[in-house]
Amino acid sequence: MTYASIETSAAEGRPYFLYQFVEGEQVWRFTSRVDAWTSAGSGGETINWEPAAVAHGDVVQTSEIERGRLELTWPLSHPFARRFLSPMGNTPVTLTIFRGHEQVLGETVAHWKGRVVGAEVEGPRILLTCESLFSTLRRAGVRAKYQRLCRHALYGRGCGLDIAPHWQTGAVTAVAANAMTIPEAAEQSDGWFRGGVLRFGAQLGFITGHAGAVLLLSRPMSELAEAVAVPELDPETGDTLPVLVDMAPGCDLRAATCADKFSNLLNFGGFPEIPGRNPFGGGSIV
Repeated sequence: MTYASIETSAAEGRPYFLYQFVEGEQVWRFTSRVDAWTSAGSGGETINWEPAAVAHGDVVQTSEIERGRLELTWPLSHPFARRFLSPMGNTPVTLTIFRGHEQVLGETVAHWKGRVVGAEVEGPRILLTCESLFSTLRRAGVRAKYQRLCRHALYGRGCGLDIAPHWQTGAVTAVAANAMTIPEAAEQSDGWFRGGVLRFGAQLGFITGHAGAVLLLSRPMSELAEAVAVPELDPETGDTLPVLVDMAPGCDLRAATCADKFSNLLNFGGFPEIPGRNPFGGGSIV
């Protein structure tokens, strides 16, 4: 008996689903089965799937983007689903749903693939909204703009800066929601890290504010808060190990900042000499 034979049968199907979420290097795996499930990876390694009370709506094949969206239902208390109630970071969270049948547990097929775009609370449930991977093919591409400020993303392809030499390591001493205290941040002037990046392990956070030793992020980092609340101990000395993060400075996209702070004026993508009056407005600009 194979997956294909059961799938085409009239009444023999007993489907179950596997849900794989990926954010950068982090991977979460869940199954709709009552018990935990293990499968073999492409390299022969064992992959564990955690049972969860998760379900999804009907998968619809359509040319309309909005109808191609999929909703996943989670219990309100589930910690993984609750993380999406905070503002989402810059790294997309992709979702792959695998489908199998109880009669042939070792055989699954990729049933749906997309990414998480939002979450909301509905009574005792959390609804995760996901859009199909194919919806990105219908979007208009980003085009260069004629503007005073730089049009390039900091450390991106147009900017050309390598982020590696700009990382500065610091130890987090306190976390409160999206604010964290890092004494090493006070070594730079206020605003130095605003618009920059904070890295903790494989997680990245966007820095929206910097004053003294306090950095504000666009969203809380629950894993970092847990690491500070329950720090690891040195197995040899028993001393508390510091929770280390890396910080990269930000940019306000102005030409002076590009030259003075990063010495990268050759890659500046703005046009600061744009006249204040529209030359096509009918009046003299002199």
